[in-house]
Amino acid sequence: MIRYFKRTIQSKEIKEIPNFQIGCWIEVVDPTTKEIEYLVKKFKLDKKNLESGLDENEIPRLDIVDGNIYIFTNAVFNIPEHILGTYLITIGKNFVLTLSVHEPEFAERIKNGEIKFITTQKLKCLIKLLSLINEGFEKTTISIVKDVQKRKHLSIEELKDEELTSLLEQEDILNDFVSSYYYINLLYERIIRKIKFFEQDKEILEDLIVEGTQGFNLCKSSLKTISNIRGYYDILLSNRLNNIITILTIFTILISLPAAISGLYGMNVALPLQHHPFIFWYILVLIALIWISFVLYLKKKRVI
Repeated sequence: MIRYFKRTIQSKEIKEIPNFQIGCWIEVVDPTTKEIEYLVKKFKLDKKNLESGLDENEIPRLDIVDGNIYIFTNAVFNIPEHILGTYLITIGKNFVLTLSVHEPEFAERIKNGEIKFITTQKLKCLIKLLSLINEGFEKTTISIVKDVQKRKHLSIEELKDEELTSLLEQEDILNDFVSSYYYINLLYERIIRKIKFFEQDKEILEDLIVEGTQGFNLCKSSLKTISNIRGYYDILLSNRLNNIITILTIFTILISLPAAISGLYGMNVALPLQHHPFIFWYILVLIALIWISFVLYLKKKRVI
């Protein structure tokens, strides 16, 4: 789907327009092959770069072809299947084009007029889009970090299977975020070197790098916390399992000894004292003595 939006300095709000105009924002979401071909022919864009913008595994990078600037970055999408995806920002001669498989949350806010977005100022648009992408990363990172910190103080009884499953899902997201933060910061540094910005815009990009570094460190810290929680949980489970196995082993031994003795005197052969009137009580006393000796031995060894 290809849509055109435009807002000038004099305009009060951004408006969707039916066709391309100089200084507009072209939003492309999940385009078909025909739409890709149309963009290549109409705006002289590089087909490979447009197709790469649909690749969810594309690494953040900067490419300049025939005067068009292609900025591949990652963005947070409000979809449950895949929270991160590739977001391509293209700066052309007289337009700004964005392309992605899914529409990010901030795009709707731009179209609703919640965010000031003057499409005729290309580099300002670029800075705004990168700032919104960073904002999405920051919100999601903080949300996950807070959730991890809450689970950090849960006891083994409170940390149920659902909690652990959620924790592992968050660990996967944070791992993706760590990689994205790293490559996006490298991308911003290259953008500063390759594109001429006003000093004020350059400072904004440098601030984005600082924010990205903070987000990177937050993710690394939370990953370590999750690793500690899993390690703590594994140790407790292992300790519980060992205790259960120990108890079952002791119980088996305590049962098997009297069973062996009683089974021996249940045989249909001549045995010592088998006709003695108190042999039953002798056997019970012997079993009790064996049990007591065994329990005392285990206590001495601190097994129980």
